[in-house]
Amino acid sequence: MKLLLSVLLAGFLGTLVFLGPIGIYIICAIIVGVIFRLFILINEIHKQVVPINSNNRAKDVYERYIKEREEREERERETNV
Repeated sequence: MKLLLSVLLAGFLGTLVFLGPIGIYIICAIIVGVIFRLFILINEIHKQVVPINSNNRAKDVYERYIKEREEREERERETNV
């Protein structure tokens, strides 16, 4: 069913090309509209898949690593003195 709809839509758009500049304008408007809608949908999917505070976890791990490294260096300095 989707294939038949795609074939009919492609045929309709193909006939629009023969209408001259008006047909080409309509086809370009359809393509730009589809691309614009696609970007909106991708943005919505991205918002659902990637949480807003997703980078806080990585930041916390990095800060914990820095803290542990500084503590380890302090202990090494104390043992060397």
